[in-house]
Amino acid sequence: MSLPNMVKVNKLTVERLYSEFGENDNLILLNSNADLDREIAKKEVNRPSLAIAGFFDTFASKRIQVLGKTEHDYLKTKDKKYKKEVFEKIVTYDIPCFIISRSLPCPQELLESADHKRIPVFASPHPTGILVANLSYFLWDTMSKEKLIHGVLVDIYGVGTLILGKSGIGKSECALELVSRGHRLISDDQIYAKRLIGGELVGRSDTNIQNHMEIQGLGIVNIARLFGASAIKESKRIELIINLEEFDKSKEYDRTGLYEQIYDILDVKLPYVTIPVFPGKNIATLIEVAVLNQILKQKGYHSAKEFNRMLIEKMLKESNKNEE
Repeated sequence: MSLPNMVKVNKLTVERLYSEFGENDNLILLNSNADLDREIAKKEVNRPSLAIAGFFDTFASKRIQVLGKTEHDYLKTKDKKYKKEVFEKIVTYDIPCFIISRSLPCPQELLESADHKRIPVFASPHPTGILVANLSYFLWDTMSKEKLIHGVLVDIYGVGTLILGKSGIGKSECALELVSRGHRLISDDQIYAKRLIGGELVGRSDTNIQNHMEIQGLGIVNIARLFGASAIKESKRIELIINLEEFDKSKEYDRTGLYEQIYDILDVKLPYVTIPVFPGKNIATLIEVAVLNQILKQKGYHSAKEFNRMLIEKMLKESNKNEE
């Protein structure tokens, strides 16, 4: 199953890269004629070693091009004519920008060719490995798709738990009860979910409603002011989904826990549990138990499967005794 909510694709320009990433990474713009409005379309980074050597068949030109010591040392073995020709060919591709690591000297041929096409060239003081790692994280974090989800996200025993359900089912009231028990609120009503590098799904709140909840009969309450700073958190990895729905007599609910269901959000598959709601049922306690049960599963212990195994073993023993 998957959530049909709105997906937003975050666009990134070289100007934004320069202002946001460049400020922390000490990027220096080397050519004043650069077009900073160029769009960065790929989250991955490329080392153009093969292209500099003259092989363009697999050149990932739409990525940011990072030149390090390897490229620098290779270019030192080539004459000016070769460097001029190879860089003139490289800049014919749709390249967002170049970044030179270690504050290495920028080849004059690269600077002239890039300047002619208005392609930005930056210098970074960091070693190539650190630059690529920092840059990759920034690109994935900035450019990853975000999905707007209607629900409540709570940190329960260290597990990011996304509570879903129709409006009025009691999601916020349940989350309020969980917060009063010492758990932490990330977001109420609107959660922005983003898939990060490595496949983790992280949820955050809209900054306009952060730390607030809407409780029927009470209105808007500030959780940080009511319960203290320890009751809130800016973001959290989502690891479990709880779906609250009105109890339906005609529907058969899971009574064993042997068959696990999966929710798909931005191609991240997450376990989810459906809890039927009716008056008198302590939903907050059930959610806590569901989270603790999920923690046991992550550690390799599956309560339902273990119970089933023990039951089958006992039945086999009884069967063998009867045959004797």
